[in-house]
Amino acid sequence: MTKILPHVPDHARCNISTTTHQTSSVTLEQPTNDTTTQRAIYPQFIFFGDSITQFDGNPSTGFSCIGSLRYNYARRIDIIARGFSGYNTFDALTVLPKFFPAPQAARVRLVTIFFGANDACLPHTTGQHVSLKHFKLNLHKLISHPCIVAHRGVNVLLITPPPVDEWQFDDLEEPAKSARKAVIAQAYARAVFEVGVKSGTAVVDLWGACMREVGWDGGEEVPGDRRLEKSGLGRLLVDGLHLSGEGYTILSEEMKKVIASEYPELVPEKIPFAL
Repeated sequence: MTKILPHVPDHARCNISTTTHQTSSVTLEQPTNDTTTQRAIYPQFIFFGDSITQFDGNPSTGFSCIGSLRYNYARRIDIIARGFSGYNTFDALTVLPKFFPAPQAARVRLVTIFFGANDACLPHTTGQHVSLKHFKLNLHKLISHPCIVAHRGVNVLLITPPPVDEWQFDDLEEPAKSARKAVIAQAYARAVFEVGVKSGTAVVDLWGACMREVGWDGGEEVPGDRRLEKSGLGRLLVDGLHLSGEGYTILSEEMKKVIASEYPELVPEKIPFAL
């Protein structure tokens, strides 16, 4: 997955104001040239991730998690997708200040952090590898990033990377063919859970939900491993890594479950229409 990474100088910082935040679900701005019209600024959910976030909405997959949530939150929340193909968590830390809105520009109520698929590449293959140790450190830095925590009451959802199906990599060119392994993807999914527990952050277990869908019994043998028989992961992944329509359906349902259980104030019916 090719990436074009914008340069962010070391001194780059979010434009964070100390202005008091709005407490209502929608901020109303009064244009200076019209004293009779108020402009509604919708609260935002920001979906931040790699290519699996960027490709969400591809018509060829048949289902979009982000599209489904946009439908559910219509007139209540602006769903903003910020997916960056090829990025790992080091790249994520670099790019975050380039796009994340300051509190005076928007009210962000939820942020998803969905990385790990590229971090989990084997060393000396694609150049995207991030060790488990640094992967977890980077996730902690993202969760506590000044650009995010500047938004009072913001909630964060960590999403585990999906499974890897090595059987589907036959058509890929080297080094991508041998860059990802099923058991390594499992390790990075577990790492996301560890960060969630340590930081008190809710986790959407996409990896586990996909495994349950293909009947995994929790044993040591992990579906997707080329040394085993083919599993049902081919229905959930289009190329061994990226989600199919069925995969995005699972992600959508799991996200809705976690929001309802961990952040019930953010279910659609609890958020009033902006207009």
